[in-house]
Amino acid sequence: MQLMAKQNYRCAGCGMRVAPQYASRFRYCDYLGRYFCTGCHTNQLAVIPGRVLQKWDFTRYPVSNFSYRLLEQMFVDPLFRIFELNKNISKRSKNLVLSRKYRLGLHYMKDFVMTCRFAETIQDYLENETPYLLNDPEVYSMLDLVNVRSGQMNNRLKCLVEMCCRHTSECELCLARGFICEVCDDSHIIFPWQLRNVTRCSKCKTCFHTKCWKSRNESCPKCIRLYNRRNS
Repeated sequence: MQLMAKQNYRCAGCGMRVAPQYASRFRYCDYLGRYFCTGCHTNQLAVIPGRVLQKWDFTRYPVSNFSYRLLEQMFVDPLFRIFELNKNISKRSKNLVLSRKYRLGLHYMKDFVMTCRFAETIQDYLENETPYLLNDPEVYSMLDLVNVRSGQMNNRLKCLVEMCCRHTSECELCLARGFICEVCDDSHIIFPWQLRNVTRCSKCKTCFHTKCWKSRNESCPKCIRLYNRRNS
């Protein structure tokens, strides 16, 4: 009970002090890492964000009443850039990797679909999604991560991706906004969400076949052309 001694045998919540022989009656909060009296800790269970982010562990642990309320309030808030917080998290969940792929694809697709006058039905579906899921594909709430683990999010995102892909591959307006790779000049239209084979210039947003992009040492011909034009 060294931690209790460090707490001076006081509850981390209300500050109530007990004699050392009664310290075992206090309860440990797995979120705050402190001991609480039975009035401030009623053995409510909650998913601990740190355990999810580091170990992909969704076990519900006993937490203090204060922690429970706090975790409940932040459960739906998009607070976690999980791939930045844990570089190795991809190894723990294929569903998480897949959700990232779907969300990044939808992030690019929405720029086409939301401005297409022939895509009103799909626009309604996209507008019903939480905005950050499409606008900031790297950020997750704890609820999102729970839904990723269960497969619920990926099932929904997959349907949206398939719907958008089908539209953009058939719509003349969307096809007209696609790209022809300037390096190989292949007539096949490419799009930024074709992540496996296509790379997008971070500056001018032009798309190239990834192998073509690498063959130029990731040097964008359009950016070079624009630079030369400005300085001619």
